[in-house]
Amino acid sequence: MLANHTKWMNYAILQGLRSKGATGKNPPVGCVIVKNDLLLSYGKTGLSGRPHAEEEAINNVSDKKNLIGSSMYVTLEPCAHKNINGLSCVDQIYKTGIKEVFVGCVDPDPRTNKKGINFLKKKEIKVHENFLKDQAGKLYDGFFSRILNKKPYVSLKIACSLDGKIALKNNKSKWITNELSRSYSHLLRSQNDAIMTSSSTILNDNPRMNCRLNGLQINSPIKVILDRFLKVSSKYNIFDTSNKKDIFLYSVLETKDHLNENKFLKKIKVDKQFSDEEFFNFIFTDLASKGINNLLIETGSIINTLLLSLNLVDELLIFRSGNIIGNDGLSFVNNLNFKEINDLKDYKISSSKTFGNDILEIRNLIS
Repeated sequence: MLANHTKWMNYAILQGLRSKGATGKNPPVGCVIVKNDLLLSYGKTGLSGRPHAEEEAINNVSDKKNLIGSSMYVTLEPCAHKNINGLSCVDQIYKTGIKEVFVGCVDPDPRTNKKGINFLKKKEIKVHENFLKDQAGKLYDGFFSRILNKKPYVSLKIACSLDGKIALKNNKSKWITNELSRSYSHLLRSQNDAIMTSSSTILNDNPRMNCRLNGLQINSPIKVILDRFLKVSSKYNIFDTSNKKDIFLYSVLETKDHLNENKFLKKIKVDKQFSDEEFFNFIFTDLASKGINNLLIETGSIINTLLLSLNLVDELLIFRSGNIIGNDGLSFVNNLNFKEINDLKDYKISSSKTFGNDILEIRNLIS
């Protein structure tokens, strides 16, 4: 029977993954309802965060009598705060007659934290806490980071050659990795709330920084531009607003008269006296306050080096091709000036994928 519980929670995790990057500041939750080991219904968090996954799964059952005595598998603790109809998810679960709930992760949001679980227990609904917690928790790296640390979960994406170069000596970089890798990069964009790049990358590569996979264009992330000295003009692709999402531009200069024709552009002035660490921490805190859970960064070696040297990267996404460029190529990271081997930072592989001759290494800093 344990194997079946595992199967259904994994199905709920898959539902949550389907909504990752499209739920606004709300977490991506997956929910499955089962009775007599048969699937009754499933749901995921809706666009921009509503409806919640539990509500969608319950509403997808036409004859509500079938819910009596059933089991729910949900990746995050059901909420205890009310919706516009005056009902929380735990209220709705209780009203259905569901007999037990398997919960992947406890919600750190103080509006719900353990309140949802305790409510269900008081109503004599059996609750299995932290069921497949590690697997379900991967959905919430960003949400937990925003709630607990007041910063997004930061993923740094790098596309490089086998020997770690991101471009030739003449700055040409298209295409180091293959088409499969690039398609997966677009999927990653769709799963992040925002994508950050720098003025140098925009001036050199003129990227769009959106998701161009069929059917997922609507999930293109919010764009974040680091333009300390206002070098970027409106002619660049980054300012394409076809997805009608805000673009945040951070600069140390006065931005009042810059790019005023773009109604989606939100300009934020950063104190020019800030150190590099203060500069990035200000931006990350500000993005978290705007509801950004997951931040993907695609930029060049200068910003890569700063972020890595300051230990501000939570996850490395390294797409490595089979090509060798050589020592005259541009490296994805510049001098870090370590003096001892024991001082080097170590990033463990959490997973890897192959795309033809390319490999994606997903690595996290060992603390």
